[in-house]
Amino acid sequence: MTTGDPYREQLAEFPAALRALVEAELQAGNSIVAIEHGFPAAPCGTSVKLANAVRDERRRSVGEVVFYARNNSSYAGEFTTRERHFFVLEPPLPPEPYPDMDAIRRSLEPKPDALAQLAQREARSGPELVRSMIGARTTDEQAKPAPIPKGALTAVETATSAKRLLHFRDHRPPHAIQFALERDLMTLFTAAMQNDRLIMVASAKVVGARYDLTLRFEVAMPNTHCYSLCVETSWADAAATHHDYYRHTADSWFSHWTRDLQPAEPPEDLEEGSSERYQRICAASLNAEAHLDSVPALQQAIIAAMKSGARFSTSHKEGGTHITWTGERFVRTDYGDYPDHITYASEAHFLDALRKFYDGETSANVYPEKVSELVAWRLILRLLRS
Repeated sequence: MTTGDPYREQLAEFPAALRALVEAELQAGNSIVAIEHGFPAAPCGTSVKLANAVRDERRRSVGEVVFYARNNSSYAGEFTTRERHFFVLEPPLPPEPYPDMDAIRRSLEPKPDALAQLAQREARSGPELVRSMIGARTTDEQAKPAPIPKGALTAVETATSAKRLLHFRDHRPPHAIQFALERDLMTLFTAAMQNDRLIMVASAKVVGARYDLTLRFEVAMPNTHCYSLCVETSWADAAATHHDYYRHTADSWFSHWTRDLQPAEPPEDLEEGSSERYQRICAASLNAEAHLDSVPALQQAIIAAMKSGARFSTSHKEGGTHITWTGERFVRTDYGDYPDHITYASEAHFLDALRKFYDGETSANVYPEKVSELVAWRLILRLLRS
């Protein structure tokens, strides 16, 4: 088997040594899950994600190809060249079993000698012993992580699909949660009122699989808000050799996207909060960025935020990049394996460089197509950090 037509043109840009590695794996029965831009590849590069690990005889550094054994939620091993522009990536390893925290705590408890234990038992009465056992159990329970409230999370899985529904509470308004999810997904949500409720929907292509997300603003409470987030994905159309990969990564992506959300029981009554307050919050969220309706408006919002202290930052195992305003100039500082420092002569030069820097990331969900300039700059705005 050789490189399939959908990938042949994209792989032609790869260094010959990496192309040879991919061809050898395809002939050995491996297959390509996706070809993507963005981390760990440079903005000018590309990554190939394989369905299975590379065969043992090729899983090493040789010639121009450099191999690194990794272990993260996105991939387990990477093959690249010295320039680190193009990558061949293996699927992530299966998750490690959770540690037995009770056993770990017991192993750390002091071990009194046998005579001390005997003296303690003989000195205490029956009621005292019962009270001490209850106290010890309470202490153990307090040391355990707080359980997810009953009804907060619903999970449904089949052989080729997964669905998660999380109810949570958050003091932030709906658009703030929307913007945080857009930053993680690099996909914009569409917001609208449906049956008197604010619904936000988005679709993202993540490592070859389509994820459909629905964020719903349920109830406006006096001090917090009730929300639900539904995430669905299906890999039924993918080759059977890819199914294990998607099954292993689906839950990891859901956990990553919801890492800052506090699970809570769903509201018993959608009319529990103030209807007037709910409608007022919805209107504010729907109009939160009504003034940012053009590329120049978005660019000036970015410039103003950076001059007030915001920055762009990326990081990975080999280093990263900081893009900041020094008080006089916009600068880019690269650190790690490939340090560099660039000062931009003007706002126009800086904005042009910023757009190129994030070109691959903003269009990752529509590759090989490109998003519009308006969408690209809105996504770049999401990447600003305070």
